[in-house]
Amino acid sequence: MSHTNHAKHRTPAVTAVRIAALYEDDRRPKSIGELPQRQEAPVRAGDVLCVTPLGAWVPVTLFPTVGINRPGTDEWPILLNELDEIATWVRTQAVPRLITGADPPTPTLPTRYAISVEHEDERHAIAAGSTTSAATRHAQRLGAASSRIDLIELLGSMGCSVDSAQIEAWLAQIPDHEVIERVSRLQATDGKDHATMQHNLRVLEQLRTEAVGFTG
Repeated sequence: MSHTNHAKHRTPAVTAVRIAALYEDDRRPKSIGELPQRQEAPVRAGDVLCVTPLGAWVPVTLFPTVGINRPGTDEWPILLNELDEIATWVRTQAVPRLITGADPPTPTLPTRYAISVEHEDERHAIAAGSTTSAATRHAQRLGAASSRIDLIELLGSMGCSVDSAQIEAWLAQIPDHEVIERVSRLQATDGKDHATMQHNLRVLEQLRTEAVGFTG
């Protein structure tokens, strides 16, 4: 691990904005794996982000993020991911070894547990805590927010008997991870694969039925 006890005394920790991904809107990739690979480095004044024909308007979508420099390296991983890895190591390795003086026992310590309610048995409450990290919950929130927008548009275009506001209300009461699961049922298609298109239509019809059932 690059973030050693020595490295923690660097003042300050070096972070910078970098562009994690970028694509032209009329060439939207079907999956994350198809995104063009970009150099893992900070954005600097004068950097060329995209090249387009002179005088042409080319809509572009970019994804800025904050990276942190790993001490002693030229690596700039995403700050949130790096903090998540450090927190996981502290929770699953460092703290258990310091307390027990041996290999970490199982199950591992949870990431959090409810402190807004009173517990008769604190040990039991901790043991029953969540193992989902803050970084994972954040990713789920972002993914669910995007998925809700997509589903409102898709279901609204099907001539659904409920309007967009009702579809939005239906999606709002579904937990983030369940919204993502529903969207994951849809498969990427180039518009020529009829079997995949039929599959996606069936999925959307099922979701439409679910939305109509919720609104009554």
